[in-house]
Amino acid sequence: MSKRTYRVLKSRRASLEISIQAIVIIVLAMTLLGLGLTFVKRMFGNIEVLSTGTFEKIQEQLQRDLVNGNEKLVFSQTKVTMERGGEKLFGWGAKNVGSSRLDYYAEFTPVKCPQECPSVDELNNRWFSFKYNPAGNNANLLYTIDAASNQFVRVNLNIPKDVPPGLYLIDMSITDDYDDTKYASTDLFITVT
Repeated sequence: MSKRTYRVLKSRRASLEISIQAIVIIVLAMTLLGLGLTFVKRMFGNIEVLSTGTFEKIQEQLQRDLVNGNEKLVFSQTKVTMERGGEKLFGWGAKNVGSSRLDYYAEFTPVKCPQECPSVDELNNRWFSFKYNPAGNNANLLYTIDAASNQFVRVNLNIPKDVPPGLYLIDMSITDDYDDTKYASTDLFITVT
């Protein structure tokens, strides 16, 4: 065999080895991509299950608080410490002690802040995530409790990154839509770090 033929065969074998290595790398990359996508999909699925499970525990606590106390409104945690940019799931429970259906809307109002307080609109749309209805009219009615019943509502607290740290006193109240009177309220103490 001549030197030239030997070099051509060696070159072809080297090309074949490079092609096989490329195929192996592609197969490994596709496998890892598939595993990564499956992992991400399961993580997001677990977050929903975790959120539902967390609210069920919150709901059980709210139920106990409403049954054991004589309050018409309870919040899952009235003293909260959170970092700016943080988010956490909470809830409130309301008890209708009347003999007829209660139609109401909820609102968070700043009472005292370390510096300038956020507006009511900012508090109810940016800080707290829930069904907010500032008008409180029947056309946009949000919450209804049958007579002698309880209701539990999810609410997320999202602390904006641009707020000053310190203690915020927030009043959470529910207003009877029938005559626009405050049905019940509770105070929340939120320490922002």
